[in-house]
Amino acid sequence: MLLPMLKRLWNDQPYLAFGCALMVLLAAYLPTLQTIPNGSDNYYMIDVGETQVVLNVWGTLHATGYPLYVMLSSALVALLKLVGVSAAAAPAVTSLLWGSGALALLYALLLHLTRRIWLAAAALVLFGLARTIWIHNVIAEIYSLGLFFLLALLLLALWRTDVRRRIYALALIGGLGVAHHRAIIMVAPALLYAVWPQLTAAPRRIPRVLLLCLLLGLLGLLPYVYLPLREWSGAGWVYGEPGTWQGLLDQFWGREADRFVGLPATWEGLRANFDLINGVLLTDAAWPGVLLGLVGLLLGLRAPETRRAAVTLLLSAGVAYAFHVLLYRDILSALIMPILVSFAVGWVWLADAALRWAQKRAHCVGASHESLMRRTQAGIFVLAGLYAAWLVGQNGAFIGGLTSDPRGLETIRAVQQTPPGTTLMIPWGPRHFAAGFARDVLGLLASVTLVDHKAHYAASAQSGTLVTPDYTLYTFPLAWWEARLGGRVYLQAAAPFMVQIRTTPTLVEGQTLDDVTALEYNVMCADDDILLHVLWATPEVPARDMSVYVHLLDAAGTRIAQGDQAAPVYGWYPLTRWTAGESVRDVYMLPRLAGAAQIRFGLYYQDAVGAFVNQSLYEAAVQCDE
Repeated sequence: MLLPMLKRLWNDQPYLAFGCALMVLLAAYLPTLQTIPNGSDNYYMIDVGETQVVLNVWGTLHATGYPLYVMLSSALVALLKLVGVSAAAAPAVTSLLWGSGALALLYALLLHLTRRIWLAAAALVLFGLARTIWIHNVIAEIYSLGLFFLLALLLLALWRTDVRRRIYALALIGGLGVAHHRAIIMVAPALLYAVWPQLTAAPRRIPRVLLLCLLLGLLGLLPYVYLPLREWSGAGWVYGEPGTWQGLLDQFWGREADRFVGLPATWEGLRANFDLINGVLLTDAAWPGVLLGLVGLLLGLRAPETRRAAVTLLLSAGVAYAFHVLLYRDILSALIMPILVSFAVGWVWLADAALRWAQKRAHCVGASHESLMRRTQAGIFVLAGLYAAWLVGQNGAFIGGLTSDPRGLETIRAVQQTPPGTTLMIPWGPRHFAAGFARDVLGLLASVTLVDHKAHYAASAQSGTLVTPDYTLYTFPLAWWEARLGGRVYLQAAAPFMVQIRTTPTLVEGQTLDDVTALEYNVMCADDDILLHVLWATPEVPARDMSVYVHLLDAAGTRIAQGDQAAPVYGWYPLTRWTAGESVRDVYMLPRLAGAAQIRFGLYYQDAVGAFVNQSLYEAAVQCDE
C-alpha cells in the first residue's frame, strides 16, 4: 500500500519538488518567526511593531496606508487567533502565508521557463533564503504581499506567448498591486514589453483596450475607502487623519517619504546610493549569486524561446535598480525583491545551460550521456547545497536575533508601572509600538493615554500628568522639552524609570529646611526588586550638583548591592536646576537579595582634590517577606 503511494507521489514530481523546497524553507523560517512584540530598531524592523498592533485592532498603517494589506491581513489575524495563535505571532504568520503564496508563484514561473523540476525547486530554496526574502516572510510587514503581486504579474505576462486574454487580468492585479505599494509600478515597463506584440496586433482595438485597462486598474484604489471608514467609526490606532480629504490625500500620496525621493545633489550622494543598494544585494545573494544570476539572464537572451522572458526580467530588475540608485536615498525592500526574482530565473537558466552543455559534450566525445549528465547534475546540486548552507549561516542568526529582541517585552513590563490617569509620551518608533501593543492589544494600560513626540501635551504637563520613560531624555533632552512646552520644566520620578514632566514646580509647604533634605523616604518590596522612594526638598537653589549613593546592606552592615545615580530622577535632574523651595520625588531600584536588612543613602560630591564627600546620610530598614 505504501509503495504505490510513494510511487504516485514521485511520479507527480512538480508538486513533490515544490513540497520539498517549501519544507526546507519552513525549517529555516519557523525558528526565526517573530512570536513576541517587536523590540528591534533595525531598519528591517522599524515598522513591525506598528503592524502588529494594527492587524490586531483593524487599525490603519502609516502612509500610504496599505489598506488592502491591512484588511486582508487583519482578517487572517482574526482567524489565526481563533485557532490559538497568539496576538503577537499571528501578524508574522500572515506574512508567512503571503510569502508562501509568492514562493508558489515563483516556482510556477521557474518551471514554466525551464521545465526542469528540481532545478526550479533548488533555485526556489536559494531565493527564499536570501535575507530580504527570508526576513519578510517571518515578520509583520507589507512586503511579502507585494512580492505576491509582483510574481502574479510576471507569471501572467510570461505564461506562454499569447497574453491577449490575460491583459485585463494584468490591469486589475496591477492596479491592486500599485495601490498596495507604489514600487510595483517599476515592473510596468517590463510588463508592457512582454505584452506589446499582442497589444498592438489589432491597432484599432488599442484605445478600447487601454481604456478598459485603466478602469480595471483604478479599481485597485477602492480599498482606500477603508481608511476614512475606520476613523469615522472611532477605531483605535488610526494613523493621521484619513477622515478628511487632506488627510486621506496625505496618506495616499505618502508625502512623508518625499525626503527619500529625488536625484542626489552630489556625486558623493550618488555613490552612497550605489554603495547602499549594492551592499544589500551582496548581502542577500553574495557576489557569486549576483554574478551567476546575471550570466544566466544573459544566456536567456541568446535563446529565442527564452528571449522575451529574459528581456522582461532584465527590465524588471534594471528599472528597480536604476530607480534605487538614482532617485531613492534609503533601502526599500520592494525594489530589492524584483532584482532577486530575476537572479533566481538566471540561476535556473545557467544550470540548464550547463546540463545542455553536458549533453552536447557527451555526444561530441562519445562519452556516456547518462554518466556525464548525472555528474553535472550532482555538481550543480552540491554547489546549490553549499550556497544554501552559506545563506543559512549568513542570515539565520541575524534574523533570529532581530525577531527575538526582548526590548519590546521589556518596554511592556516597564510601562505597566505607569501611574493610572497619566499621559505617557514615548517617541514614535519600536518602543511606542510595544507600549501600544500593551494598551490596545493586551489591555494593560486602560487608563493611560499614549502619545508620541509630535502630540500636544501642554495641558498634561501643566496638570502634572505627563510622564515619559527615562531613556527618552537621551534623544529628547530637557532643552527639547522646554522648547516644546514653551518654558522651564521640572522633573519628578513618577515610577521606576518613569519621569514626570511638569511646567510648574512642586513646592514645600510648612517646612523649615537648612539644606537639601530627604523629607520622606520608605522602602517597598517587589517580586525581584527593592524600591526606595525618597522625597527630596531644598530651601534654596543648591550651590553645587551632587550625586546620590544608595547602598543595600546585610545585617552585618556589609554592602551587597548599590543603585547610585549621578543626579536625582535617574540622573536627569541636577540639583542646580532646582528652584528654591522645590520638592522632588525620586525612586531608586535595588535587587531583592536574601539577607538584605538596610538601605543607606544620601548625597555626595567630589571635592577639589578628588575626594568623595558625603553631604548627608539616611538609613531605612528593609523588611521583605521571604
